[in-house]
Amino acid sequence: MKVYVINKNGHFLMPCKPSKARKLLRDGKAKVVKRTPFTIQLTWDCEENTQPITLGIDKGSKTTGFCGVGNGEILISGHINHRTDVSKKMTVRAANRRQRRSRLWYRTPRFLNRSSSKRSGRLPPSIKTNIDEVLRVVKKLPLPITSVIVEDVLIDIAKLNNPQLQGKDYQQPNRLHENLRLATLLRDDFSCQQCKIKNTRLEAHHIQPKSQGGKETIKNLLTLCSACHTKLHAGKIKLKKSGVSGFNDQIAQRTMLGKRYLEQSLRHDYNFAKVYGYQTAYFRKQLGLEKDHDSDALAIATMKHGEKIDFHRHNFYMINFRAKQTRRLYRDLPVKGKGRVKYQVNKSSGGFSKGDIVLVKNKYVKQINSIYSNGSLAFKRQKGEPNSSGPQNCRLLERQSTMVFSSI
Repeated sequence: MKVYVINKNGHFLMPCKPSKARKLLRDGKAKVVKRTPFTIQLTWDCEENTQPITLGIDKGSKTTGFCGVGNGEILISGHINHRTDVSKKMTVRAANRRQRRSRLWYRTPRFLNRSSSKRSGRLPPSIKTNIDEVLRVVKKLPLPITSVIVEDVLIDIAKLNNPQLQGKDYQQPNRLHENLRLATLLRDDFSCQQCKIKNTRLEAHHIQPKSQGGKETIKNLLTLCSACHTKLHAGKIKLKKSGVSGFNDQIAQRTMLGKRYLEQSLRHDYNFAKVYGYQTAYFRKQLGLEKDHDSDALAIATMKHGEKIDFHRHNFYMINFRAKQTRRLYRDLPVKGKGRVKYQVNKSSGGFSKGDIVLVKNKYVKQINSIYSNGSLAFKRQKGEPNSSGPQNCRLLERQSTMVFSSI
């Protein structure tokens, strides 16, 4: 475990061991500023000598993995769990706007008056929110990050059907190149084209065998599960498809949506670089790591120099996002006999708000999950610990944050 350190002027320093942090806190040379991840701030001016730290980011739509590497070890890693309710909320807001326009039928209708939706380079709110969450995490990580490496599209389209493969990465006569394999799986929607099964081990099959002059191109490959692939080579089944189309560029273009915005934002503050997804998969397999977002991020961060760093989750954090407040006053549909029902009934109690971290009865450190109508505070249910308590029994430790770190 690492304890993260901030200088007196707020600059991030290299993390230290818990034993050193205890001595600094005991001698009054530091104070606790954040509990998760545990971060202390020095109360005296010191030299700001730091080492290079590289942050690898495995960007995903629902979960993004990150891994910070420095001094030959993993300093921090984790998963960013993105919000998935943005599209739904935008749909509800659009329905409310249409309903309001129908009520105000006597007003002159206006069309194409939303300038923000017509400007050049605009991103959909769901994608922009997804990218902004990654940018917020990168800025909040308690490390002096110098370089950021992001995984670009999964495959390199320009080299799918190139017969003149060059470079050491392509000189692998004993196995199919990772770029082609992933492109085949992506084109076939990661499902077996024989039995249509998903969520299993998938392989790329040569429609025309290499022994019969078949080429290693995207048009000569088909996705099969391990069971169908074995039966096919054993002659127990026949292939349903005799040929497939090539690769549609739009598939890769959809994965690029928003990554240009991420790249432009990170280039301002860090040394930025990109890698392809197939390179990540190949290097991760060389390291002998299981497929996961943080293991992919480790491969991304160490691929450039070929470092082999021990993989662990001692400094692993799950990051979620919590709404600080809502502008919504009433629920969508009225209730019979009650009319319009307020959306948020219980307000802050005793100066506490939902999401605050408190010390309950001078013994338990808890996070407020909800506020009951009688004013008491509700916590996560754990055996042997209180599920709720009154404000008089709680002492505030840390105010709520819209970005919540939690350790495993």
